[in-house]
Amino acid sequence: MNTTYYMSYKLSLIASLAGLLYGFDSAVVSGAISHLSNYFSLDAAGTGWAVSSVVLGFMIGAFSGQFIAQSLGRKKALLATGALVFVAGIFTAIPYNFTMFIVFRIIGGIGVGLGSATAPVYIGEISAQKIRGKTLGFYQMMIALGILLVYLVNALVASWIPDSQWGTDYAWRYMLGAMAIPGCLFMGLALFLPESPRWLIDKNRDDEAKSVLTRINGAGYDCQTEITAIKKSFQAPAGAQAQSESLFSRKYRRVSLIVLTMALLANLCGINAVLYYGNVLFENMGIASARTAYYQQVIIGIAFFAAATWAVVNIEKYGRRRLLIIGSFICFVAITLLGALIWVGIASLWMLVLMVVYILFFGGTIGPILWIIIPELSPNRIRGKLMSWATFLIWTGSFIVSQTFPMLTDSVWLNHLFNGSFPFFLYGLFCLLWFLLNLFFVTETSNKSLEQISAEMSQA
Repeated sequence: MNTTYYMSYKLSLIASLAGLLYGFDSAVVSGAISHLSNYFSLDAAGTGWAVSSVVLGFMIGAFSGQFIAQSLGRKKALLATGALVFVAGIFTAIPYNFTMFIVFRIIGGIGVGLGSATAPVYIGEISAQKIRGKTLGFYQMMIALGILLVYLVNALVASWIPDSQWGTDYAWRYMLGAMAIPGCLFMGLALFLPESPRWLIDKNRDDEAKSVLTRINGAGYDCQTEITAIKKSFQAPAGAQAQSESLFSRKYRRVSLIVLTMALLANLCGINAVLYYGNVLFENMGIASARTAYYQQVIIGIAFFAAATWAVVNIEKYGRRRLLIIGSFICFVAITLLGALIWVGIASLWMLVLMVVYILFFGGTIGPILWIIIPELSPNRIRGKLMSWATFLIWTGSFIVSQTFPMLTDSVWLNHLFNGSFPFFLYGLFCLLWFLLNLFFVTETSNKSLEQISAEMSQA
């Protein structure tokens, strides 16, 4: 590791653990959902609500993130993330009823949503320009690691199950309760993070910002030049301050529409149907039993983590835009072919192969680059606000997929017409739209400073 960037790497790794909480919190239900459904006697809509309620929390946390991170600072927002996930992990494991379970699922989701709106902004603001792609990629790598870890936890708990009744009564409690451990760990580590220098400068705390910049870049770094450049990027044109802070003012309309469209389409590509309902999906396809489905989920988790790790290593080499275009097209092909196999009723390991291909290319392109390019594209003056709205829309897409997937697969009418393949054709359509968006509207952000990108994207 280059010692010049040691502190940037260190702080980014700590902040990116917010992504591990996201991966852990969101995917834990994949192993618990069948037991939960039996324990609370849930129908298709109730099952969808048990899964998607956490995403509603993500949306609330992401939306409120713009106010909390901007008023209290990035560090305090990240501390709140760990605290909320810790509490949720404990109480979702011991709910008195389904309502209490949903309440604490939402509370945990609020913490994760707050972290998802704050951590990428924080990482982008404390990272050196030449390694910003890698350090922002840490966030998605940690999401993938969190997913892999929770799949391993779920498989471990599943191996303890002596009979179906024990699984219904207790297995889901251990799976969900394990979430408190990374929540507590992150809360402790976040105490050692310095505040974002750009946030400090925005609050006219230049001396503190200089101290943080020196800590990150070394004693010989020209902090004053960077502080001057950052201050300039925050300045509004004379007489246009109110307008410049609007996401849809003439100055920011184009970049805001691009960022928000990217955010909404990303999860509509269907990734959460695979990550959240993988166990049920494998069983319904006829390629796994109730027990072996846990191990096939581990395969998915390994593929997702390997892809995210590859992206972190190679993001600066290949550039954001090229990877987005290639990845979205292959995701379109893989998920559409999977739908075709389901439609014609062919149950084979080719289904698992197509899912792994989809996971590899989503996890190596769309997944990590989304969290990298959105804060990069967002101009300094509206970054916090635009990131919160973008993250809100990311979770909106996730909520739609999480809530509707069991309902779509349970629909008699749709099954009569599509034989269970309709959701996958729908996700393929959104992958195609994502491909076209990046092909025609997204520009390259590699090897540019945040201030340079802000200046370019702010032009009318």
